[in-house]
Amino acid sequence: MPQDPTRENSIGYLIYEVARLMRRRFEDEASVHGFTLPQWRALAEIYRTEGLAQVSLAAALDVDQMTVSGIVSRLEKRGLIDRYPDPNDSRAKLAKLTPAGLALVTDAKNVGRALYENALDGLSPADRETMAAQLRLIRDNLNSMTTQQKESA
Repeated sequence: MPQDPTRENSIGYLIYEVARLMRRRFEDEASVHGFTLPQWRALAEIYRTEGLAQVSLAAALDVDQMTVSGIVSRLEKRGLIDRYPDPNDSRAKLAKLTPAGLALVTDAKNVGRALYENALDGLSPADRETMAAQLRLIRDNLNSMTTQQKESA
C-alpha cells in the first residue's frame, strides 16, 4: 500500500512518529544498560523530587498506582531506591535514590543525551530553539483546551 503523502507531512503524525522512534531507541539503549523506560522515568522523577510519594509518582508518570507500585518494588529490589515512611502520612511511603540509583540515573542521562544529539543532528541551535518554541505552543494550546473542546476534537 503506498504511503499517504498528506499523512507523512502532517504535524500530528510527525510528532507521533518522532516520539515513538525516540522512545524505541531509548528502550533499545536502556535494555543494554539493564533498565526499562518506565523504570528510567520513575528514577528520573525520584531524582527530580526526592521524597516522592507513589501517588505523586503515578500522577507524574501518567500511570495507575498499581503500575507504579510494581515499578517501585522492582527498583527497590534492585537496590536503586529506598522507601521510607512519610512523616506526615503513616499510610504512605516516600522514595529516594540510593547511590546505585544515582549512578544509573547518570548513565541514563548520558544515554538520553547521546540519543537526543543523534536525533537532532543537522539542526542548527536556532532551528532547535524554534522547534522547541513551536512544540511548547502546541503543548500549551492542548493543555488550555476545555473539556468540551477536547471531546469535540
